[in-house]
Amino acid sequence: MFSHFALLAFDLGENSGYIVAAVVIIIVLASIIPIFRKAKGPSKKTLTEHTLGILRSYTRTGLTVNDQPQIKMTLDGILPDGSTRPITVKQIIDLTSLHALQQGSVFPLAYDPETGNGAIDKEPIREKLQDLLDRYISKRNPNGLSYDERQRIKRHGREHKAMLTDLRLTGQAENGCTEVTATVRIDGKDGSERVLKRTFWILDSELDNLTVGKFVNISVVEEEEPWFSILQPIDKITF
Repeated sequence: MFSHFALLAFDLGENSGYIVAAVVIIIVLASIIPIFRKAKGPSKKTLTEHTLGILRSYTRTGLTVNDQPQIKMTLDGILPDGSTRPITVKQIIDLTSLHALQQGSVFPLAYDPETGNGAIDKEPIREKLQDLLDRYISKRNPNGLSYDERQRIKRHGREHKAMLTDLRLTGQAENGCTEVTATVRIDGKDGSERVLKRTFWILDSELDNLTVGKFVNISVVEEEEPWFSILQPIDKITF
């Protein structure tokens, strides 16, 4: 499957006021693509655009090849400005892998910009997909970090392991996001502790993955106004 991580980024400033968070996706391409088998579809010559598609629905077409079903996927393809357009993909898939098709999960696509027909992209360019997702989520959660802020976090973040010591809801929620106040503790090798507390917005599917008392991987950017990010596996997050 894709190996991905989501970063929940927010300000660490001790005296700062209301801070909101957003999602940044880091994609490392691995093994989700092999669940799809080769099948006749749109000519490769017409599949001139490459993007990430967010799965909205799928149905079985009734066609099978070697007892493996063909499915028709309807996806939101991310455009360069962060908006989306509908893309349709028909693909043979391993029967045992149907469980991997969850609404809101993402897949690399190559598609025909005129018809909107596409196929799973077997040779995606990770950097381009990363940039598209950054732009999409900046637009998806306008209360969160800007596109430029996400880039800064990715370039300069340094990873640490921290304990999530507290997580509270503020009562604010909208558009599939919830506002929370989180406290984390970084333990130093010298026995020191760095406790960080902040209020931010998080996707509901990300909130489900956070448990008080467990360790989380975080990324800290040590600038004049430090930032930190909580890293989560994106295969557990939907959009």
